[in-house]
Amino acid sequence: MINQQLLDYIKQQIQQGTDREKINNSLMANGWQASDIKEAFDSIMPSNQPVQPIPPASSIPQPFSTFSPQSQNGMSKKLLAVILIIGVLVVGGGAFAYFNYFQSPEKIVQKMIAKLTEIKSLEYSGEIQTEVNTRDLLGGGNLLQPTQPVSNKKPSNFSINFNGVSDTNDLNNPKGSFSFNINTDALGQENFTLGLEMRTIDKIVYVKLSNLPNLGFFDLTAVANQWIKIDTEALKKQFGLEKIEEQLKEAQKKQELSPEQIEKLKTAVQQHKVFKITDSLAGEKIEGVNTYHYKFTIDKEEIKKLFADISQITQDKTLTEKELAEFDKSFEAVELPEGEIWIGKKDLLPYKISLSSVIKETDQSKTSGKVSFILLFKNFNKPVQIEIPAPVKTLEEILGGLFGGLSGAGLQQPNFSLPAGR
Repeated sequence: MINQQLLDYIKQQIQQGTDREKINNSLMANGWQASDIKEAFDSIMPSNQPVQPIPPASSIPQPFSTFSPQSQNGMSKKLLAVILIIGVLVVGGGAFAYFNYFQSPEKIVQKMIAKLTEIKSLEYSGEIQTEVNTRDLLGGGNLLQPTQPVSNKKPSNFSINFNGVSDTNDLNNPKGSFSFNINTDALGQENFTLGLEMRTIDKIVYVKLSNLPNLGFFDLTAVANQWIKIDTEALKKQFGLEKIEEQLKEAQKKQELSPEQIEKLKTAVQQHKVFKITDSLAGEKIEGVNTYHYKFTIDKEEIKKLFADISQITQDKTLTEKELAEFDKSFEAVELPEGEIWIGKKDLLPYKISLSSVIKETDQSKTSGKVSFILLFKNFNKPVQIEIPAPVKTLEEILGGLFGGLSGAGLQQPNFSLPAGR
């Protein structure tokens, strides 16, 4: 289907006297597909017909005028004003078209990276899926039942579904929620699942576990599907961690970056094109937002250069040849991922990212397989509401239920169940 904006641009260039080859080269340089450009040209004129520019105004015969010199002078001023207005509209419209439709994908990605520094809150969700060889992952053993061997040839699947919300407007008191579900057959069971949900409100952490495995020697029914309240400030006082925290804060202050270093880091991130756009795809709507849609790869050399710059800026250290070689070696087992990204056309923020990569077998690691990853974002910089869960038990109550039976039951037959009536 022909893009109307593309047609309008070509018509405008033809009227200005630009030849077809220059128009074609300009559009190709800005990410348009050759097939779309040809289709647009063919709809305006046959492919064998040369572009005919509009002749200049001086070559058009002027009709005889019966107006007096005074009226003709007034008309000339009005005509000049009209021409100026039309010129401003044409230039403004051309600028609008350029900044909204003809920007290069690389510039859009750079602007997206810069915009991310302004985000203080968002919602996210996603999924990670892997497929590896069971022998490579576990060495042919079963974590839950080690005496039962697992087939070395059967591939194992592992998936994580997750979602959450984050609010860092107050860095001294961030709040958020996060939950995930793990599903795998890599532990020697037909289907192993584990769920976790966590909420952070006013420096209090609430945790709930679900689908807990049956370990046999340890009864976890007391914590299954039960919200547990963990008061981090109270724990610091109870275990005397306040002084350690102060020491860590002091050490962190010494390592804080100066404004000059922060600006250098921003410049380095923008200079190194870690994301390499390989193709422009048809735009889609994500969460009701019109998006740019690109294919990309990760450039290993640019990552290495960025890593070296970060080391130089933050630690005033130049990486040695040995360190750079070790950096390259760390990528031997995993191919750099390829993926797709969807960026909002108005706010230039990412709304969806998908990645896929291959795990390669090496002499050090016998693991092989593949990994895929999908991440969705929405509700940037919007107010975050997180409710305190109920009913809730404190961490002390849970630990008392799990380990309270040890004092009277002995170590031979421990009772880890929560006492009745609690």
